[in-house]
Amino acid sequence: MSHEASPRSPRGQSGQGEDEDSGEGSGSEDSPRSGGSPRSPRSPGRSPRSPKGSGQTSARGFFRSSSNREVKRRRSLRSCCRRDRCRWPKCKCCVRFFPCLYCCGADQMLNKKDLIESLRRASHGKAINMALVEDQLQQDRERRREHKAKWRRRWRLCCCTWCLVCAIAMSTLVVIFAIAPWTQLCQDCGWAGRAHFGAVVTMDKRIILAGGRDGSRIFADVWSGNLEGKDWNRLVESAPFGPRHGHALLYDRNGGDLYILGGDAGGMDSSDSLPLRDVWRSTDGETWVQQTAEAPWVPRKKFGAVLDENGRLYIMGGLSGHGSGGLNDVWRSEDKGVTWQAVSRTVPWSARHSFSLVRLPGGTLKGHLYLIGGMDGFQQQDVWLGKPDASSWQLVRFTHPREMSYEEFKYYATWEPRAETAAVADSRGMTKLFAGRLGKKGPEGFFSREAFQLPSPEDAPSEWWQKQNSDDRLNVRRTPLQWAKNADPPWVARSGLQTFVDQDDTAFVLGGEGKDGFKADLWKEVTSFNFQNLYSFLELTYLRVVSR
Repeated sequence: MSHEASPRSPRGQSGQGEDEDSGEGSGSEDSPRSGGSPRSPRSPGRSPRSPKGSGQTSARGFFRSSSNREVKRRRSLRSCCRRDRCRWPKCKCCVRFFPCLYCCGADQMLNKKDLIESLRRASHGKAINMALVEDQLQQDRERRREHKAKWRRRWRLCCCTWCLVCAIAMSTLVVIFAIAPWTQLCQDCGWAGRAHFGAVVTMDKRIILAGGRDGSRIFADVWSGNLEGKDWNRLVESAPFGPRHGHALLYDRNGGDLYILGGDAGGMDSSDSLPLRDVWRSTDGETWVQQTAEAPWVPRKKFGAVLDENGRLYIMGGLSGHGSGGLNDVWRSEDKGVTWQAVSRTVPWSARHSFSLVRLPGGTLKGHLYLIGGMDGFQQQDVWLGKPDASSWQLVRFTHPREMSYEEFKYYATWEPRAETAAVADSRGMTKLFAGRLGKKGPEGFFSREAFQLPSPEDAPSEWWQKQNSDDRLNVRRTPLQWAKNADPPWVARSGLQTFVDQDDTAFVLGGEGKDGFKADLWKEVTSFNFQNLYSFLELTYLRVVSR
């Protein structure tokens, strides 16, 4: 008897272990080895299983249960974002990225019927203690309540942290984009919005503004205001020089005289253009004296004019009213505009108008002139360097950065072709270029609000230990200069504006024509914090996105 029972005991132990493993691991109720189901009869002629065979059966049951676990795990991961099937810790991705799912359902609660069936299988059909069942269910409810409370606390902390991070990020962005390198001194300075007018700053820090035009009128008034954009008053309602636009207004820092040259008295609506060739002078902006009514140069508008350090007047280029090509001559006056001499009838740069002419008051090129852009039938992007006597005009070559460290040197600037720009140079020789009318349509139509600057070339070293050669020309850096684009100003894109610098080399921009009309504002290149700057940034970003 004992000999017959001994081979059965390993089988019974193995079967019981296998059933327990299968029921606990896979949880399947239709398994042929679960729930005390009758065993299949042993085939005749088969010898009793040895302990080795029992071990093989346990191994097969283990791998079967492992396979079932893998299948259930994969199913759980495929539906990891469904609350009714989320179970910790099988789906950690939901806990890490979607903790709100565990706030609503912390874990799958045990089912009373399944629990009783599981206990019945474990006890091999014996009676079930219902108190044990109720105790297990109560523990499960407590566990679920604690689990839910824990994840609610974590979710609240997560929400608060996320809201705090978003608030800090938004506040930082608002502060960053509300800071701009320009300050608006006055939005409506009192004078009518206009373009193609004249504006200068005097030694007593007063702004003088004269002439110009809007969409229906040509102005002949003269206005004065301070550098803070306040105390604007009209000096003359209708000056003797008459209504005009496209003229030049110059100020002699040595003598304190104001000059008005040329311009156009017509050209509005369907009227014909009436270019002028007269010169007027004033010492206070109120009283104007005509220096000459018929200068020898061709009547013109939208030309360039400068004063040198000796008070001599120079004019060059411009539009005579016939065609769209322009002029490319240079004239000079040494007696305050009374008489004029032709310096050059033709210069190397193409005949053009609506360009910017800048005299460099300092830097290594002190006294030289920059002629920037303009229109000769097409908008240009070239820059010419020369002296007022027109003896050495040359086309300037610039550095164009490319990908990585690769650079190109080309005989035109990096900015888009443009005309009707405004340019100014400070005492260090730094040249600044603002706005203009583009050759092709951009985010704000054909108008630009861009700001660029060009440094003064480096000089040869003055100390002997810094020199590499006895010839100073070989000690100068020969890499071409590069136009640097500044941050987009908050003022509206425009053309036909005016600019100047004060004694502190601070640039000012005023007036001009934009896509929504003519401007009467004044801006100063000083950093400011204003929510209007944020609005301008968002508006420009929106226009750039839409234009694509």
